[in-house]
Amino acid sequence: MPSRRSSSHVRPRPPSSGRTPQTVKLPAPDRRRVRQHRGLDARRKRAPLATRTLLALAVAVLAGAALLAASGGIGPVLATLGNGFTTAFGRLTATPLPSATELPPTDSPRIAGPLQPYTNVAQVDLSISVPIEVVGDPVATVRVYLALEGLESEPVVDVPVGTTSRMTVPFALTAGRNDISATLLRGGDESEPSAIVTWILDTEAPAIKVTSPKNKATVEAAQVTIKGTTQAGTSLVALNAANGTSVSSMAAKDGSFQFGMVLGTGSNLIAITGTDPAGNEATTNLTLVQGSRRMGVQLSASLYRISIAHPPGSLQLAVVVTDPSGAPLPGARAFFTVQIPGLAPISNTVTTGADGRAVFTTPLVGSLTKGGGLGTVQVTSADYGKSTDSVALTFVK
Repeated sequence: MPSRRSSSHVRPRPPSSGRTPQTVKLPAPDRRRVRQHRGLDARRKRAPLATRTLLALAVAVLAGAALLAASGGIGPVLATLGNGFTTAFGRLTATPLPSATELPPTDSPRIAGPLQPYTNVAQVDLSISVPIEVVGDPVATVRVYLALEGLESEPVVDVPVGTTSRMTVPFALTAGRNDISATLLRGGDESEPSAIVTWILDTEAPAIKVTSPKNKATVEAAQVTIKGTTQAGTSLVALNAANGTSVSSMAAKDGSFQFGMVLGTGSNLIAITGTDPAGNEATTNLTLVQGSRRMGVQLSASLYRISIAHPPGSLQLAVVVTDPSGAPLPGARAFFTVQIPGLAPISNTVTTGADGRAVFTTPLVGSLTKGGGLGTVQVTSADYGKSTDSVALTFVK
């Protein structure tokens, strides 16, 4: 007997009305609502930026921890982090305690130094500045120290701090080098010493010595170089009264100096004045004779050949002196000397007259002998220096 098919395998019959089933189309959803729905889903799915940043850092930390664990260094790091968190937590939870106010360290005062250390004034005013914090402090004091050359620094005077940061302290210097410093005393504490300032007290005038040329020397050239020594750093001014020219110079570190000077014809009186760094002044004079144009000196004798058997009663020497222009030179000193065989030298000084002449006469007495004699003259002029001339004498039988 054939089996009956299950109802699940039975094809449904169409309805009795004879109509086939129709497919119903649903309306499409609104696009704006779809976009809003999708955006809401996206916001729900995406974490906030801060959360994502923290997660990234956590991942980095875990990676570093894994690396440290692999190298055996995770223990010290965790211990350090634990100590840090413990300390931070302790600070947050501990009761705050009042801390003591620390006073600033005592600053050193400052002393204004001189523009240059040399002075001839025995007392100076020290200009000292102190920190603004101590102004008006009744217990604050400035202590001034002095160190002389080759000696240790010693306290000299204590001066209370006033109502301003600047103070003036009169200070007596000692001859020579004075190294001065200062400290600040406050509440039993003394500051470090200030920077040292130096004064050098010098009250002696500089010694000026001319080494070349010699005083009253005759110089052939129209210009001369004057050399000498004095105190180092001395400024020099030389004035030639003969022509009114002046020259300035400065002594070197070793005290030496030199300068050129133009000379006038004849005598030149040169005054050299020196002022040392302390302001002390001294003057020395130098006289030079410019002899590039010499005065004329011509000597003559009354006899040049003399018989000892029949000698004349006297012998006369005469000199004519002229200035460089050839004019007679009065007032010159003529020093005559006669050398006669058998006699001692005979000499005398005669001044030239208005005509520039000077005459010397000597008697010829005594035991004359045959031979050669000599007559000489040396003429000295205040304007033209010295010049000489001579004549030969012959003594025969």
